[in-house]
This record gives sequence, C-alpha cells and structure tokens, in this order.
Amino acid sequence: MTRQRDLVDEAIQFSVLGPVRAWRAGKELRLGPKQQRLILGVLLARAGRPVPLGEFVELLWDGFPPASAANAVHRYVGVLRRLLEPELPARSPGRWLVRQAGGYLLRVDEDCLDLLNFRTLVEQARHASGSGDWARAVGLFTTALGLWQGRCAADLEPSVGTHPAFVMIEHEYVSVVCEAAAASLRCDRAGAVLLPLRHAVERNPLDEALLSHLLLALAADGKQAEAMALYQETRLRLADELGVDPGTELRAAYDRILRQETGGTAGTGESAGTTATAENPPADPADDHGAPVPAEVSAPREAPPVKPVQLPSDLPCFVGREDALAHATALTRATGGSAPRVLAIDGIPGIGKTALAVRLAHRVAGDFPDGQLYADLRGFVAEGSPRDPHEVLQGFLSALGVGQQDIPAQVDARAALYRSVLAGLRVLVVLDNARDIEQVRPLLPGTSECRVIVTSRSRLTGLAAGHGAHLLTLDVPTRQEATAGFLERIRASRPGEDVDMDLVGRIVEGCGRLPLAVAIVAARAASHPDHPLPQVAAELVNSRITLDGFSDDNLDNDVRSVFSWSYRTLSDQAARLFRLLPLHPGPDLTVAAMASLAGVAPRAASAAVGELVRTRLLTVQRRDRYWSHDLVLAYAAELDGETRTERAAALARLHDHYRQTAHAAHLMLRPPTRPVAPPPPLPGVTPETMADSAAAMDWFTNEHSVLRAVVENTATRGESRATWELALKMQLYQQRHGCWHDWAATMRLALETALRAGDTEGTARAQHGLAGAHHFLGDREESLRYLKSAQENFEKLGLVDDLAHVLKNLGTVRFALGDHAVAAQHQEQAMRLLRATGQRALEATTTLLAGYSRLELGDVTETALLADTAATIFREVNDLNGVGSCMTLLGRLHHTQRDHDRSIAFYEQGIDLMRRAGSRANVMEALVALGDIHFDAGDVSGARRAWTDAVNCVDDPVLPLVIHAKARLWASAL
Repeated sequence: MTRQRDLVDEAIQFSVLGPVRAWRAGKELRLGPKQQRLILGVLLARAGRPVPLGEFVELLWDGFPPASAANAVHRYVGVLRRLLEPELPARSPGRWLVRQAGGYLLRVDEDCLDLLNFRTLVEQARHASGSGDWARAVGLFTTALGLWQGRCAADLEPSVGTHPAFVMIEHEYVSVVCEAAAASLRCDRAGAVLLPLRHAVERNPLDEALLSHLLLALAADGKQAEAMALYQETRLRLADELGVDPGTELRAAYDRILRQETGGTAGTGESAGTTATAENPPADPADDHGAPVPAEVSAPREAPPVKPVQLPSDLPCFVGREDALAHATALTRATGGSAPRVLAIDGIPGIGKTALAVRLAHRVAGDFPDGQLYADLRGFVAEGSPRDPHEVLQGFLSALGVGQQDIPAQVDARAALYRSVLAGLRVLVVLDNARDIEQVRPLLPGTSECRVIVTSRSRLTGLAAGHGAHLLTLDVPTRQEATAGFLERIRASRPGEDVDMDLVGRIVEGCGRLPLAVAIVAARAASHPDHPLPQVAAELVNSRITLDGFSDDNLDNDVRSVFSWSYRTLSDQAARLFRLLPLHPGPDLTVAAMASLAGVAPRAASAAVGELVRTRLLTVQRRDRYWSHDLVLAYAAELDGETRTERAAALARLHDHYRQTAHAAHLMLRPPTRPVAPPPPLPGVTPETMADSAAAMDWFTNEHSVLRAVVENTATRGESRATWELALKMQLYQQRHGCWHDWAATMRLALETALRAGDTEGTARAQHGLAGAHHFLGDREESLRYLKSAQENFEKLGLVDDLAHVLKNLGTVRFALGDHAVAAQHQEQAMRLLRATGQRALEATTTLLAGYSRLELGDVTETALLADTAATIFREVNDLNGVGSCMTLLGRLHHTQRDHDRSIAFYEQGIDLMRRAGSRANVMEALVALGDIHFDAGDVSGARRAWTDAVNCVDDPVLPLVIHAKARLWASAL
C-alpha cells in the first residue's frame, strides 16, 4: 500500500491482533472506557474502510441502544480524535478519524496497523509459495503470525465475539496458520510453525482442520508420539463434548502418520524423501479394511467424472442491479485468506434475490472449472416443506460422481463426505430460497477453493458469525432500473411504439418498484399489446390497495401467493401484528409503537417483530426502526382476522402512543410554559421514556415524519384536541431544530381542525403556535395578526399563563420590527403576570428578551442585570439553552462596546451550551452573529468559518438566516 505521508503520522501505531492498543511517539495511549475502545476496535478491524454509524450502535449496545446512542457514538469519536491528535482545533475533522459515508473511517496503512502489516506479509508469502520458494514462504508466514498477541481485540470479548469484522479476521488467522503448516511440510520446516499451530488449536480446540495440520507438523518434526497422543485425546474430547467420532480430515491425517507419510503435499503420495513417479506411484489411499481414506483438506483432487452444470437458465430480461452485481462478483472472485467463501443475499419477497444469484452464478461460472451445483431449498413455498439437507446432499454427491451405494445414511456423514469430495476442487454452489442457517450449514464446502451463493428472505447473520459469510441485502431498484426492466419486457410486443417515459415511471412506482410486481405487469402489457399503457397505469391506482393488478396465471408468481408463503409461517401473535401494520401512517415505526398498536407488552412485540423480520415481511430500516414495502402492507390490509371495532381500538392505541410519548419528550425539552397534559394512557399503550433532553431531541428527529402523519390522520378524522395537543408537543422541537415550514404546516392543520370543531382553546393555542412559526420564517405582520387573535381568545378563556406567553411573544415580534420601546412594554407586562403565577422558566425567557430590548434602547447596565437575572433562573430550572442565550446577549452587549474579544468569548460559550441542548435554530442564529463580530474585528477567515457552520446547521436553504449567512459568505469572497 502506498503510504499517505500527508495523512499518516509515523509516530502513531495501532494494534488489533490481540488487545486493542495505540501509541503516539512511542508512548502508549490510555484508550478510555470499553465502549470507546470498541469503537476504535471496529475501526481497526475494518482497516481503512468506513464503518456505518448503525454498526457502532449495534456493537456498543447489543441490539438495545438508548435513544441517545448516536450522540454517544459521536462523543466517543470526538474523545478518540483528541487522543490521537491532542493539538487538534475544536470542531476540526482531523487527519486520522474522519466522517465518511454516514459513519467514520480511520486512515491507516500497513506501516501503522499490525492487521494490514499481517496481510501484506501473508500476500508476500503466498507469492513465494506460488513460485515454489517454500522456505521463504514459511519465513514470511511465521513473521506474519508472530504479530498476533492473542485473539483479535482480545480485551473486548465477549462483545466482539460474534461481530462479522472480528470473526472474519479470526477465520483469516486460522486459514493462514493452515497455509503456513502446509508450506512447512514442503521444505522440511514443520518445527517453525508448531508454535502458531499450538496457539491456534488452543483458541479453536475442536477445529479438525487445524488439528489435522498440527498432527502432521508434529510428526514431521519428529514428535510422532505426541501427535498420536493428541489424536487420541481429541477423539475422546469429541466423543465427550459433541458425541461424534473424528471426521474424515482428522482420520486421514492420523492414517498418514501411521504410514509415515508426513512430508510433502498431502494427497500426492509424497512422503519424506520420496517422489511420486510413474515407476514409484502414489500409495493406495486405502486403509487395512479397504475403506477410502479422504485426502487432507488442502489436497487437490481429480475432477468428478461428470462435471455438474446445474445452474438454471439465465434470465433474458435481467436489467439493472449493476452496483450489486459488481460488488457480488468481486466478492465471489476474491482470493486470499480474508476472502468470504459464502455470499448470502437476502431481501423481501419478490425483490429479485434469485434473479441476481442466477445472473451472478452465470457470470462467474467460468471461474469454477469443476462444476456448478444448484438446489432450490424451498424455504418459503406455497405447499410442502423446506427441503431436507439430507436429500440435497444425496443429489449433490450423485452429481459429483459418488455412487448411491457409497452415500452414507446419516446427514453428518453425508456432509463430511461432501466436503471431502469437494476438497481441492473449484466448484460453485448456489443454494436458493433457504429457510434458515440450519438448512444451509451442512451444504457448505470445507475448503476455500469453492464458493457458495445463498438466497433467503431471512438475514442469515449466523453465516457471517460462524462461517465468515458476506451478507448482501437487496433494496428495491432505482426508478431508472425498474423503468429499464419494464421497457425490456414490453419492447418486442410493442415495436415502434412511442412510449411516454413519465407514464412508465408512474407504472413502476405503482408497482412499488418491486421487481416481481414490475415483471407481472410488464408481462400482462406485453401479452396484450393493444392494451394502452395509460390504462395499465390507471388500473394500478387501485392495485396498490387490493393487489388485483398483480395477479398472474402462474399462481407461483402471483404477488399475493409469494407474500402468503411468508405469512403462513408466522405464529398467531406475529400474524396479528402483521395484519395491524397497515393502520400505521408510516413511513417507519419502532417496536415500542408496534407494542402499543397490538396492545401487548414490548417483549411480546419484540418477539413478533423478530418473526416478521426473519420472513422479510418487515425490514430493518435503521437501528430499531422498521419498514414494510407498500405492496406487503397492501397484502396485510386484505387479510381477515380483526373486526372493525378491534381495528379502531388498535388505531386509537397507536395515536395515544405517540400522544403520550411526545408529551414525555416535550417535558424533557423543558418548555417555558406548563404543557397541556394528555389523559392517562389507554389500556395496552406503553409510552416510551426519555433519559434526558438529548434523547428527547433524538426521538423527535426519528419520529418527526411519523408525528406529522399522525397529526394529518387525527385531523382527517376530526379529532380536534388530539390534533392540536400533538402539534403543540412538536413545536418546541421544530423551533429548535429549524423545521419552521413544517411547524407552520402542522399548526395550520391544527387551527383548521379546531375552527371546524368550534374548539376555542384549540383555536387559541394553534393561533399562538402559528404566530411563532411565521415569526421564525420572517413574516412578522402575519405573526402579529395571529398573536392578537390568540390574545383575545386567551383573555376570554381566562388562561393567564398563556396570556403572559402571548405578551412575551408580542414583545419579541415588536423587537424584530424595530419597535423596541413597545417591545419592552409587552415584556414588562408579561414579567409581572409571570411573577404572580410562578412560571419561572417563562419568566426567565421574558427577562432575557427584555434585556435585548433594553440593550437596543441603550441601557447597558440594565441589560447586564437582566441577562444575569435570566441566567440565574435558567440555571435554577436546568435550561442549558436558556443559559447559552444569556451568554450570547452578553456577547452582543460587548460587541456594542467594541470589545471583540470578550464578545467572541461569550458567543462561543453560548453556542457550546446551546449545542449541548440540541437547539440548532439558536445555534444557527448565534453563529451568524459570531461571524459578523469576527468580520468587524477584521478576521475574515473566522467570519467565514462561523457563517459556513450556520449554513450547515439546518437542511432548509430558504430560511432567512440561511440566506443571510450565504449572502455574507458570498460578499466576503469578493
């Protein structure tokens, strides 16, 4: 690997082959708590490749992360950055640990990471082996193995024990030990590999391939007695712990020791000092009883008498999936100890797993000259049971030339014989439509020359953990790919037809871009070329609800039938949850929401969700969020099982779940007024809880789209109170997060619903909320109009707290319009009311705003006093965002006094506090002001840095503050 001198500091070294360790300038670094070391460990295990954020979360919390997990990962990464680069400026991305591809990447090469050094030495050893320089190969192998100081990330067990990255490295280690042992027998240097062999066997005491190599190395090094004793000990251990006899590989090694054939290459007939020639043929591989002795695992074998070529015909209309196909092809053709022997493709029903597997198999078939085996395992079928591996093995062994009389009766014996027959051959094995890992495991070859492609609706994580498989999950194709596939299928039947591409795009979207649905609709359009495509598109509008547009004469390919194969495998509880899923407004949901939807305990819901995920009727979207394809939900909606009353009760529970949880999250954000409390939860509803304000902000971020959909749903149903209550609970998040257009839309919907219902309280609260949204969007006059209407309604209702809040906001808007004296009057009036009612949080906010008005009126002393008073109350009520706002007011005060240094210091303190509180909108506003101060002080680069940070705070490019910051950036660049 070429060394990146500008990115990699030679003074930093990492180790993952053993405990995770790091050194800077020769001094070992203290890497902190286990979770922090886990993050560094997986970054090192991925060795210069990006690690998605979700992978960190899953590793650190083992499938049960807190709501603030993502923030915790970011904090741990920040600490690691400062450990590696202590002089790194604040908020700098650094040179080592960088953001990339939705996660993080650690920039390393073989000069600073032992894992990459190990791999470089191994490749050099393999090159030496390929050129027949066995002594050099053994030297390089042993040098590489000498880098290991225990298991990979040994100090992080058991957390890393089943993680694919670490499991793959352990498999890589075992493979290299075996290669080193085999090479040592070619040059009479078995003693050189005994130590790594012993260490490997200690870590894998029942790995018969390793044990076989150790037996042969011991014997070749003159330790035949120890080798024979080890065999007997292993035989007894296998019987005691597993209830089995030694397998064919181990027995073959033992028989070679008995025949004193421990030198040279196993299976060639070469013993120490003997060369196999026409005059001196290889020894007959039979024991005293005439039973065949399987060759050692690494032995080349003759190809079977009839080469099996069992792949189904390639699909003529396979279009798209180029990225997935290229990735899968590279994995299947990869060589070396770290190359995965198994590729497991999973995805929802009808997503095109088999099509991709068959196309891939045909593409790489030429790389496997000894044949291709194929079996449909019928894991999910309309009728019958999944195929038994016992039966599949019989077919494979027959195809490989084994006579029926020689095929053992027991599945374990068949699997052992199957592995022995494949040893040394290059055969591709395709296992289609697998039910689970237990069905697949006996069908896996034992050596690295073969490759296996598996398809399944289930995500076969056990194959990754136990067999180093690479897992590839198929998503729906892009619109362009789906459109190309549709056109390819109809082209021959509609020659010369001028196809409307927008119309075809609508057709494939009507199919949800599900390849099976697209194929069925295209086949119908092709078989009826006189059927206009606009009519096809119109029929699909109803088909998204009934699936009638996706029926097929071949019931095996009917969309309903394909989904039903998964549905019929579900338990009653999982099936009931599946039938209720269409009630959720989408786009995704959590286990907690599904528990309330079904009215069951979270543990029971989790078990049901596990079934739905395994059958791919539900898909993991991201950590603890699940998604179902529109056509899958349409199928679920057609199923009978619940009465109308039961479905109405489930929908009420779902709405109440979000209403209750939004209230809990809103409280964590420390609202300035007492929020309207919802009634007690409905029976069967389990609201979620929040640990802190960061967790609450995370929850609102994750659920924002869902909450908007729930508001729309309750508004459509005319449920005024439920609509405005939930809208109110969302607005503090929307304000702080910069979602001001969404805030306005949600509040407008709440207002319309309250007006239709004649709900005066709801009308007043929605008017007040809508005024806030218009203020932040820069429409002050519209904000004033709604505030005056809300003021009148709150006065009628006698709601003093809310009236004080409106007066405070009238002051805010008047301030923004430049009418500072009137603003101060409104604010002082509000402060008097709030002192009487004891609303401390809102009193603090109003006091802060009064400070801004007094500053504009030139009263510096009163401004400082008001800022200090507000900060004291904010600290009393634990409001970091409020304290931060007081700091920015003091920064503004010092800016008016031309004290740039103190002004910048106060702004930076305030921004830090507001960031910790998750208030992106306030941070953005403060950053714009901070940039202005830097600019006034002559620090253009500092100004541009602050304005750039402000632009990056929110995703809405049309917000006034964003436009303002962009204008500043543009002007400063001239």
